[in-house]
Amino acid sequence: RPRMLRCLHLLREGARRLPARSRRALSFTYPTPRKLDDIVRMQLLMHQDADAIKQIWTDYHASKPGVYAGVLTGKRKYEVLLQRAERSPFFVYPMVAPEGDGFSVLVSNFQGKHCLLTSYEDYQEKKTEAQPHLVITLYDELVELKDLILVRTDICNSAIGDDAARSVNRALLTNYLTSEGYDRVYRFNHEPNNFPLEQYLADVNNHC
Repeated sequence: RPRMLRCLHLLREGARRLPARSRRALSFTYPTPRKLDDIVRMQLLMHQDADAIKQIWTDYHASKPGVYAGVLTGKRKYEVLLQRAERSPFFVYPMVAPEGDGFSVLVSNFQGKHCLLTSYEDYQEKKTEAQPHLVITLYDELVELKDLILVRTDICNSAIGDDAARSVNRALLTNYLTSEGYDRVYRFNHEPNNFPLEQYLADVNNHC
């Protein structure tokens, strides 16, 4: 309970000003390869159908700790995601604490095909020097030929479990790819006074 109240206080006082602050890239080394060919052989994937590619991608990452792999289907859907991410790069994700005592809050910041998530406290204290706790990368090398975007989530903070990382990944894509979700994201970035922050954080359906 105290942690929840502390997060609510911090966000009430400062989160609404996040979009107005500097949007420089966070200073850190990416924990994941920047190109798909650095992870799997492109030539191998090029000769597979969409279902086989999905299976290869998920199977490849299944045994890797701290990594979650997913697939986004549809070029148009991907274009919408990138357009919305560029226009409204910031959002917040309440994440239930492992011990069940309240929650922490992650701040997301889209930078092109990468979405960086760090804790609100770290962002407040270190600004662009804050290190990411999660990095979600969109690999679009196959979008033209196979209509697929391969998604990888890297856990950079061991305090975040696999289930939480998957939950954040799903929530982020839902927020940017559905009308209801993006309405919240848009208001957070462009109409902060109309964003019901405490109501959003208190709703358990929004907890990752």
